[in-house]
Amino acid sequence: MRRRDALPLLALAPLALSSAALRAQTTSARVLVGFAPGGSVDALARMVAEALQAGPGGRTAVVENRTGAAGRLAVEQVKAAAPDGDTLLVAPHGPMTLFPHVFRGLRFDPVRDFVPVTRLAAGDYALTIGPLVPAKDLQGFTQWLKTAGAQANFGSPGAGTLPHLLGVSIARALGQPMTHVPYRGSALSLNDLAGGALAATVSPVTEALELHKAGRVRIIATTGSTRSVFVDGVPTFKEAGIDLELPLWFALYAPAATPAAALDRIRGAVHGMLATPGAKERLAKLGLVPAPSSTAELQAQQARETAMWGPVVKASGFTPED
Repeated sequence: MRRRDALPLLALAPLALSSAALRAQTTSARVLVGFAPGGSVDALARMVAEALQAGPGGRTAVVENRTGAAGRLAVEQVKAAAPDGDTLLVAPHGPMTLFPHVFRGLRFDPVRDFVPVTRLAAGDYALTIGPLVPAKDLQGFTQWLKTAGAQANFGSPGAGTLPHLLGVSIARALGQPMTHVPYRGSALSLNDLAGGALAATVSPVTEALELHKAGRVRIIATTGSTRSVFVDGVPTFKEAGIDLELPLWFALYAPAATPAAALDRIRGAVHGMLATPGAKERLAKLGLVPAPSSTAELQAQQARETAMWGPVVKASGFTPED
């Protein structure tokens, strides 16, 4: 090629580079959530979106709330997305560990269809008793159950939910049967608990926290490996001599086959955000603490919990749904 012919091509090179850079800057990331705005999962997704916007490249990131089917619709949509790092999922652990045991027609495989990017935050579940139970701690509640008869029950946000099956695990661990009473959400079960219509509930700590602080209900045990920082003086089940541990956690996922470089970039931005005082303060208002992880750590935790739920669901008598 003669020099004078090459000059126009050289002149176009900066334009081509600028166009590529512009495309990189204008590519939008989508962070999908299977629940309505305003809850813990939605709040975490918005923190992730902010981290992606503030990270390398500063690209736009939007949160999309795809509600329905207990969060499964958002999971299915991320499964079907291109594995390019532009579509992500923020989800609690239930869809990835419990759902394979409670839905026959599950249209995704948590292991095959997704790669865990990082755990985001963690908290605890609580066993909470109300004024129906004349006890102050887990030992007293266990003794009361022995003679409670038909009053020995617990409420959960619904049949087949993680608090329902966790309640079954608690009853087995205590060696005392409790009848499950399903509700359409934790708030309704806690209202009945405070009103004396239920003996106990199982829910995330934060959902029972205000009623606990007001003295209308009593959180008597939590499910973490260490005591919850949000309820003073309440022991874990393990501290009380019960071999039961199940943290509440939320994680970030990408479609399977997403390139490692994209995952590393996303993970770095999110971990940086979680380390900031502002993020810790925002999470504390949700009753959560930062809990970043590697992909391998999250895969191991997910595998342990998935294996745990199989026998629990079977023992509960719950019939898997379509």
